[in-house]
Amino acid sequence: MKNQHDDYIIKGDLLYKSIKGNNLLVVPEDMQMSLIKSAHEEGYFSVKQTEDRLINEFYIPKLMQKIEKCISNCITCILANKKQGKQEGELHPIPRVELPLHSYHVDHLGPLESTNKNYKHIFCVIDSFTKFVWLYPTKSTSSQEGISKLELQKSVFENPRRIISAKGSAFNSKEFYDYFSSESIQHLSVTTGLPRANMGRAIISKLSKDDPTQWFKFVPELQRILNSTYQRSINLTPFELLVGVKMRGKTDL
Repeated sequence: MKNQHDDYIIKGDLLYKSIKGNNLLVVPEDMQMSLIKSAHEEGYFSVKQTEDRLINEFYIPKLMQKIEKCISNCITCILANKKQGKQEGELHPIPRVELPLHSYHVDHLGPLESTNKNYKHIFCVIDSFTKFVWLYPTKSTSSQEGISKLELQKSVFENPRRIISAKGSAFNSKEFYDYFSSESIQHLSVTTGLPRANMGRAIISKLSKDDPTQWFKFVPELQRILNSTYQRSINLTPFELLVGVKMRGKTDL
């Protein structure tokens, strides 16, 4: 008969529990809620997203139940959720090409609180295959600003073969049409915006809760959070799928 302690090992004075071949660090009971709170507040994640950030590294009994308790008492989430409006719909199906940097989804997030730099929006670029996100604060949704951000994107990653945007958005202007034509980029329009853009807006409002006019300072952190968060549709984080290695965060062992 297998002893209940056989799954536990000690390495470097730390206790680990072996589950399905993975050695998970056993978190002392008096530290569990603090660790859960820290993982949640890194991006004010949902219950499942918070669990995904912990479950592969730490062993905490009844983890989901404890996460639910933590989030139900999160004042920032309670206040931010009350302010969220109608949720954006899902994208209509478009034939998917399983290549990184082949297709981008683009959208504007905002308007947000005006800043002392006059930023009011975030220009969002999402790689269709890897779900990797690039975020650029902008002062408007003008074609000129959008094109300048795509040029900045091109300087590092070159052009995608196609760009997908919402119908009736700024991306359907003559300026964008001419730009896409000159760069040999196919432009497709869909009826709704990006679901992840709505998620980004929720996170940025929570990160900048102390002074909403300073939200632009948190855009790099928001981009890091989105790209290091596990995505069920790809069974990895966007960073891992695009770069090939796991993003190292300050909480990693």
